[in-house]
Amino acid sequence: MSAQGLVIDVRGVTPAIRRPLVFAVIDRMLEIDASDSVVVICEHDPSGLGYQLDLRRETRGRFEFDCDQRLDGSWVALIRRRIV
Repeated sequence: MSAQGLVIDVRGVTPAIRRPLVFAVIDRMLEIDASDSVVVICEHDPSGLGYQLDLRRETRGRFEFDCDQRLDGSWVALIRRRIV
């Protein structure tokens, strides 16, 4: 099985629209029943995004979230759809 997904680099995006942008992509993935993953690149720890995924009724329990800091100081979050 090959990994497929979308990379979203939000480092140059206005902070106020970063999460709405990511959630718009995730909500659309649910709408079309896509099993792809999303990689989000940002300049700070994106753990709050993972917590919000679990809090939202639309996404609760439907995605796996993992993040790590890269050597250049940026952070990468991997959001994968759970296979049910």
